[in-house]
Amino acid sequence: MNDTAMNTVRFTEENGYVVVDLAARVCERCVLPGSFPDAELDADGVCHYCRAEDERLDDSRELVDDLLSRSRSHGADYDCLLLYSGGKDSSLSLIELARNRGLRVLALTLDNGFLAQATAANMRAVLDSVGADHITLRPHRRLMHGVYRSALTGTFGPETVKYSTAACGSCIGMVFAAGMRTAAAYGIPLLAGGWTPGQMTTSAFVPASFLRGVVDLNLDPRVIDAPGLDSWTRDSGELPHGLVNPLYATDYREDKALAVLAAHGWSAPGDTDSCSTNCRLNGLLILDHLRKHGYHPYAYELAHHVRLGAMSRDEALRKMRHVRIAAQSIGPVALELGIPSPLQPAAAG
Repeated sequence: MNDTAMNTVRFTEENGYVVVDLAARVCERCVLPGSFPDAELDADGVCHYCRAEDERLDDSRELVDDLLSRSRSHGADYDCLLLYSGGKDSSLSLIELARNRGLRVLALTLDNGFLAQATAANMRAVLDSVGADHITLRPHRRLMHGVYRSALTGTFGPETVKYSTAACGSCIGMVFAAGMRTAAAYGIPLLAGGWTPGQMTTSAFVPASFLRGVVDLNLDPRVIDAPGLDSWTRDSGELPHGLVNPLYATDYREDKALAVLAAHGWSAPGDTDSCSTNCRLNGLLILDHLRKHGYHPYAYELAHHVRLGAMSRDEALRKMRHVRIAAQSIGPVALELGIPSPLQPAAAG
């Protein structure tokens, strides 16, 4: 934990929920704080990312259409395998692929042991609504806890934690590894995801080499103490060719997305934070990241949505301050993982 982060972040409570106050200046155009890597706010309070004005996405609609059209002609039982968390965005991707585009989708869920109570019901509702098959993989508890503990107690450079928490990066690595193995086993040529436009890349498609790089970076058995991890990180072979994010080819707005989801029986969980709609662990990870690094782990993603007009600046600021994390929920999760609660005062060094 660095001294700058400790002096930048303060946690208080309001009606039993954690409120986050940042001492750092925040960009006047988006929501990046000055504590974010390379934010470089100028005299007008505008960050480097806004000044660069490079928040344009590649033309995705034609690319997505072409990729999905080619996946239909591959001859497999399924056209694509969707990495399905049961959250808002992956559920929206499932609707787009199966209902709007008529694809034969196999949905794959990695159960990390911390899925929200409403997640299973939401998945069943949307899967039944669109008529898609579904597989759930649940790694054993010691493996997932080892992955998370190693990520939460390890030391990482700024580039590793710039776009998400270290633990989220490890979990994404597990999801990619599971997706590639399953797609290869079923002969499915293409993975699909639920990233929102610009969330991780400017392109709607990432090749298998990108996915493999994420796995290798975040699930290094030499760094992570998790029994059985090596069997999850083996190369899957020639398939799949990569991953497509169909939401890049839509006019994504969060308010419209929620209305579409409601029509398919999906409802927001009551036991997750303001930035997750499927994972109970995410709240602890957000607070841990804030205390260690001095900025919200979703700051980059939310700022990007603001620049693209997919979310108002006020809504993004509200999500980062009122994180919708019940203070009493953090201790039990930290105890389960065997780590200190990020709400505990930092020990004097």
